Amino acid sequence: MISTVDASWDRITAWLAQHAPATLERVGPPATDAEIDAVREVMGVDLPADLVAWWRRANGSASSWSGQELDLLPLYRPCRIDHALSSRDVWLHVWHDQAIEQGWVTREILTQAEAKPAGTQAGTWLKGFLPIASDGGGTDLFVDLRSGPMHGCVREFDKVSTDGEPRWANVAAMLAETADALENQSPIDDYRPCLDHDGILYWEM
Repeated sequence: MISTVDASWDRITAWLAQHAPATLERVGPPATDAEIDAVREVMGVDLPADLVAWWRRANGSASSWSGQELDLLPLYRPCRIDHALSSRDVWLHVWHDQAIEQGWVTREILTQAEAKPAGTQAGTWLKGFLPIASDGGGTDLFVDLRSGPMHGCVREFDKVSTDGEPRWANVAAMLAETADALENQSPIDDYRPCLDHDGILYWEM
């Protein structure tokens, strides 16, 4: 059974407090109801309860300054809600609107892809994709908000290879694996948690 978001987040922050307090300081404050409601309005669908629960504990990173990023996951940094929505706008412009204008894809194909169940590959960015973390270089983790058994699954979108297979069944599973990796020094996709001399968490193969 997958741990709840609150249980996993408590484990993550407890580990950070003991081993990487400088990283813990980079965790953002809880999201406000207004911020979460803004996402619901933009997406037009119910948000997964585990994503909302995570945002109610921490709204991404406390700082957007280079060198102050929150490297909570291998290669990825959690997005603040405003960053998530702005990143979604960029992906939609390039991989949705511009893709139609350039003839890379048709509206019919996009409509068909939106109607497919969550977790299935679209080959482009869909309105039902919501970024939750970024590598800062053209790849995001996103939750797939299309309907179906995999609603809320966490996937990758790369500016070259587009959308990949689900990485985690949901946000709760992602955070549970992160908590396990920190506590047990176990890898996530071959990346293990490490600490630098300033007590900053990073991940290394």
